[in-house]
Amino acid sequence: MKKRIITACIGVPFLIFCRYIRGWFAELVLAFLTLTGVHECYRALKAAKYDPFPWGCYLGPVIMVLLAWFINIRNPLLIVTICMGITITGCIFSSHPNFPDTAASIYPIFTCFMPLSMIMMMLNSTYGRVPGVALITMAFAIAFAGDGAAYFGGRKFGKHKLCPTVSPKKTIEGSLFYFAGSVSLALLTRLFFVYVFHWAMPGIPAAILLGLIGGFAGQIGDLSASLLKRHSGIKDYGRIFPGHGGVMDRFDSVMFTIIVLYCYTLLLN
Repeated sequence: MKKRIITACIGVPFLIFCRYIRGWFAELVLAFLTLTGVHECYRALKAAKYDPFPWGCYLGPVIMVLLAWFINIRNPLLIVTICMGITITGCIFSSHPNFPDTAASIYPIFTCFMPLSMIMMMLNSTYGRVPGVALITMAFAIAFAGDGAAYFGGRKFGKHKLCPTVSPKKTIEGSLFYFAGSVSLALLTRLFFVYVFHWAMPGIPAAILLGLIGGFAGQIGDLSASLLKRHSGIKDYGRIFPGHGGVMDRFDSVMFTIIVLYCYTLLLN
């Protein structure tokens, strides 16, 4: 717990700093986290005895940065399509092509690379009058608050298992606390940006709905990451964050929550 608190005290201000200054520095940090998360996924898949082709996804963060800097293109669908094309081509022309390895090769594209490429697009964009960076902050707030509320609420009141075959410690009571935490922080994030920065933000009903849907997506992301860890027989994806594990351990719920907030930007446009 001490390591987790120290890491959070360093990591949270650093993330806030990156989102505040945005620009090339934030994009480089995001590319590094993306590459690390993708590598963690492929390492877990190899531990599960798959033989994935990782290079399409490894090239993804590089392509993402080059397109953003030199052509000003930050379209996640385009970047994901390029990575998937390279990956499937590599799998087909490998020495022993087969469907399980091809499916395993694609998995990190949609569970890790795609959500982080959405953050790249949203960093410097505005949707209607709502700044993308505010929606990114809301996604992080929903996921982190939900995680924290579920952890403490589950330890105190948890009795009924939520999904014991995937994550034995998670409980239905903890899940309900997750929703309470995610909705509360969605509303607080909205209030903060409206009254401190005077930015346009989603209305109160929209913030509540984003908290609920984002809270559900965050828990599915967490369980999805746990499913791969259990299948691979590993405890943590990595050690980059002391007390938390790897990028996929720390940001698994954020990656699914950001998809919800990105879909919301499509409604705003």
